[in-house]
Amino acid sequence: MNRITSKYIDIPGMNNTRDLGGMRTKDGRTVKPNMLYRSSKLAKLEDKDWFTRNVSLVVDMRSSRETVESPDPLIPGVDYLHLPIFEMLASGVSRDKESERRMAVPNIEAAIKSMSSVYARFVNDEFCLYQYRRFIRLLFAPREKALLWHCSAGKDRTGTGALFILELLGVDREDIIADYLMTNEYLKDEIQEFVDKAEERSGGMDEEARKGMYVLMGAHERYLLTVYEEAEKKYGSFDAFLREGLGVSDAEREELRRRYLE
Repeated sequence: MNRITSKYIDIPGMNNTRDLGGMRTKDGRTVKPNMLYRSSKLAKLEDKDWFTRNVSLVVDMRSSRETVESPDPLIPGVDYLHLPIFEMLASGVSRDKESERRMAVPNIEAAIKSMSSVYARFVNDEFCLYQYRRFIRLLFAPREKALLWHCSAGKDRTGTGALFILELLGVDREDIIADYLMTNEYLKDEIQEFVDKAEERSGGMDEEARKGMYVLMGAHERYLLTVYEEAEKKYGSFDAFLREGLGVSDAEREELRRRYLE
């Protein structure tokens, strides 16, 4: 079955910028275009005018260390909110210099285990969950233009934020996962560059280690499945997680659907 995924937006200096508009819900509606954008970091942005025309609020999910080393530019007419999902060093997720320095070259099994443990924190760590609750509350605020959220690669913290929004809007789980995995296509050059640099730093890698680096830096279905499994284990069902974990009532969920679906 062909899955309906978000629309790629080609912005010079940025990778992995997408509009959730057009994704279809289980009841046949679609997400309205030009309201919900997900992205990688903005540090190399070349077209500020696009943001001024299209975006009301930028939400930066990166750690403080990442924002200092690679700050978002000031964009006329666009509000900025720093909303770090965590402040820890997390190789493969946070893209600050210290995280890269500490990065060990993994095999595939170790890479999946490491990344899955980070995704489990998104549901189980109270600070992470509190920050995602704050993020979801932003969806209820009226704004003239779009909300855009990002981390460094637009994959892990951003991808989990997209998962929560799309689940609240009623998008099919398989479409959510398929959309998440599109990161591997949009970031393939960036991932290759990162693997090449890691190989240079380590003095060489065998094929198993190289595959492990691709898995660590890319999107993998197991990572999102960890979010689903941890939420269902802790709350009994994913719907219960949306209500109790993210704090969105059924009435509020319907309000979001009225606002963001057509």
